[in-house]
Amino acid sequence: MKLWVKNYQKYLLFIIPLVLLSSFFFFNHSTKSSIPVSNPLTENPAQTTDSTTLIENKSQSIFVDIKGEILNEGVYEMEEGDRVIDLVAKAGGELSGADMTAVNKAQKLQDEMVIMIPPETSGQPLEEHADTGKININNASPAELESIPGIGPSKAAAIVNYREENGYFTSIEEIMNISGIGEKTFDKLKESISTY
Repeated sequence: MKLWVKNYQKYLLFIIPLVLLSSFFFFNHSTKSSIPVSNPLTENPAQTTDSTTLIENKSQSIFVDIKGEILNEGVYEMEEGDRVIDLVAKAGGELSGADMTAVNKAQKLQDEMVIMIPPETSGQPLEEHADTGKININNASPAELESIPGIGPSKAAAIVNYREENGYFTSIEEIMNISGIGEKTFDKLKESISTY
């Protein structure tokens, strides 16, 4: 046997390490393939759904400004899908002089929206004032305001800004609080405007 080993010693020195390495790789590979690999994304789908829902919930917050005849005027953080009635409740409710018939309480809120709660009118129903031909400065669009004598685009924008910052006009004379509308301009437009 010693003679055989001496004759094939060169080959044995090459073959034995090769067999050992091959065995090592074979057994190591078969052990790894039998171990289940865990995927954190598929392991617990409920946990993934919860974290996704949290991200979605955070992105659904909106900010809405409420003014006028309301207990606590201001900007409120609301959830997408909330309605005007929810905002009124969060702001403490309407004041006793509020005209809630002029407000769509079922309207869905949108981000950056301004909700105006108007004061009650002089007690006459709105229908009686509908055919006066006057423009209601409390809810007229800028284009409608520009149709008033003496009101151009910049004054129309100023009226809308005043309305958003201070709430509804309680009398037509209050329009003179706007820069550029003095007594002369007021005399031109007073027969064309109303606050109801």
